[in-house]
Amino acid sequence: MKSLFTSFALAAALTVSLRAVVHANSTDPTNIVPPGAPASVFVHEPSESGFGKDPFFPRTERFKKEIPKAIDERIIEPTIPDAIILKGISVLLDRKLAIINNYTVAQGEEFNLRINGQALKVQCVEIKDKSVVISVNGATKELPLRPGLQ
Repeated sequence: MKSLFTSFALAAALTVSLRAVVHANSTDPTNIVPPGAPASVFVHEPSESGFGKDPFFPRTERFKKEIPKAIDERIIEPTIPDAIILKGISVLLDRKLAIINNYTVAQGEEFNLRINGQALKVQCVEIKDKSVVISVNGATKELPLRPGLQ
């Protein structure tokens, strides 16, 4: 019984002394930081892209540096491909129809055309006697009838 009481008293004294050591270290910062250690300074500019790393999501692209795109000073005017061909004009009861690349359209109608893998929206603006005015992506062009059809 005496050894049990001695063991209990020793355990209680050890617990009290451990609590004192932990408490002293938690309130006294000199015991945590070694003398002469540099102070940690964290500077983050949210306006700077490419700064930082997320330890929880290492593959995130939030901090990826964005490279500014160079602005080209030239104005690129849209062009109409030469593959758009007027194949014929027909008149039926005072209504003109144009055949453009195997599509029959009236004045003001639009159709989608795929040339060299590029999708184009072609609009028939005006049908004249021997030509057609079309608009493709904001650019207009007059397509004449082929020489053998005039």
